[in-house]
Amino acid sequence: MKKISVTIHFTGLVDVKNVASGSSIDIQEGSSLSELLSILGIMEQHKRYIIAMINGKKETLCYALKNKDEVKLFLPVGGG
Repeated sequence: MKKISVTIHFTGLVDVKNVASGSSIDIQEGSSLSELLSILGIMEQHKRYIIAMINGKKETLCYALKNKDEVKLFLPVGGG
C-alpha cells in the first residue's frame, strides 16, 4: 500500500513517544486519525480526551488522513 506523509504538532501535555513536535512521519494511505494516535503511542483509553485539528479544522478519530495533512494535537486544560 502507498505511504503518505503527515506533519505532527502537539503540546507538552500530549505524551508522544519518539516523535518531536513539528516532525513529518510516513503512514499508510487511508490511515485514520485513531490509527495515527496508536502509532504515536497514545493509549486507546486516552484518545477520547485529545482534540485534533487537521489543517485548522477539528476532526474526529475516524478522519481519513491525506498526504501533507497538518495534524495538531491538544489536551483541553481546565482550572479554577
